[in-house]
Amino acid sequence: MFKQYSRVFHFTLVVGDIFLTFTAFVIAFYLRFYSGLFPVTAIPDYTSYVVMCIVAPVVTVISFYMLNIYQTRRIESVLVDLMPILTTAVFLVFSLSAITFYYRETSFSRLTFILFGMTFFVLVGFERVLIRSALKYLRTQGFNVKRLLLVGAGDIADRLVSSLTRNKSFGYKIIGIIDDHQSNGYFVKDDDVKIIGRTKELTHIVHEKQIDKVIITMPVRAYDKICRIVEKCEYEGIESEIVPDYFKIIQPKTNIKNLEGLPIVSVRSLPTDNAGYTIAKRAFDFAFSGTVILLGLPVFTLIALAVKLTSPGPVFFHQERIGINRKRFKMYKFRTMRVAPESESDVTWTTTNDNRRTWIGTFLRKTSLDELPQFWNVLRGDMSIVGPRPERPYFAQQFKDKFP
Repeated sequence: MFKQYSRVFHFTLVVGDIFLTFTAFVIAFYLRFYSGLFPVTAIPDYTSYVVMCIVAPVVTVISFYMLNIYQTRRIESVLVDLMPILTTAVFLVFSLSAITFYYRETSFSRLTFILFGMTFFVLVGFERVLIRSALKYLRTQGFNVKRLLLVGAGDIADRLVSSLTRNKSFGYKIIGIIDDHQSNGYFVKDDDVKIIGRTKELTHIVHEKQIDKVIITMPVRAYDKICRIVEKCEYEGIESEIVPDYFKIIQPKTNIKNLEGLPIVSVRSLPTDNAGYTIAKRAFDFAFSGTVILLGLPVFTLIALAVKLTSPGPVFFHQERIGINRKRFKMYKFRTMRVAPESESDVTWTTTNDNRRTWIGTFLRKTSLDELPQFWNVLRGDMSIVGPRPERPYFAQQFKDKFP
């Protein structure tokens, strides 16, 4: 019965998406040519846009299926739906614009397509938010609830029970747990959840308790038994999921790659592996360092004069450092010491009461003002506002030898 309702719900969603896509196109056409918001030289015959009104809903449904938007998501944020909707909106704008190249006899408004994409995202996005909110409310009232059976009693099952019973809006009711090592009636985390049988009784319990989904919480060492349980679920037409017991070493937002059907799970990925993160971080570094340099120009000038007038030598001190991917660059600072051979400074640590310091250099070091020129390195991309401090090649090699 639950599966039947699910199919009806998904069919309704598809029909709703088709209707909203068509509506978005009509609204975009009205905004472009009849609202008075945009200059119009001539109003085109709407029949020339009929083909687009037919193509757009078809492209929408196909795109939504490819992006798994029609997949039920009870425990995930609505943002998981909004991002594919935005992707589809952008794709629609470009695909419709591309199609118009085959209709040279008719001039189509590109602005209409852009307005359509924006309207489409607003309408369909609002529809998904509204549906998600309605479903969450219904589930808290006991409707649209899936009956769960857990396989395996342990720490994972305890955490799962705690989370699902605390979040009623997920719409899951745990009927019980089957386990081969605990006796029937053994309570697990919640007084309403207990052991109701053994794994060999899975088929009987699934039918007797009208189970909608089976979640396996057994340790990975029980691999053979897990495989048998999954096969039984597939045979009975019951949805099954696995919560791996190695979740402690896998990050929540893990990345799964597919190598000719072989899944490869990323255990720990670096933030710099994410292109979006890298671009955002670089944009922040560029904007922040540029702002500091512009606003701090008077301070830079005063410090430069103080350094130049109090001791002979250059205003800036530069030294070779090693950055990301072992790239070498020159890091700049205001000079705080007497001029010394570069070979000496490259292999010598600075001490607290270093007698090479100038009197203005002592002040600059205490206040860290000597490091202000490093914002130039950040602006160039040699360094980052937040990140490890780049070290000199000599000491970097020592660290590598000591901590290979």
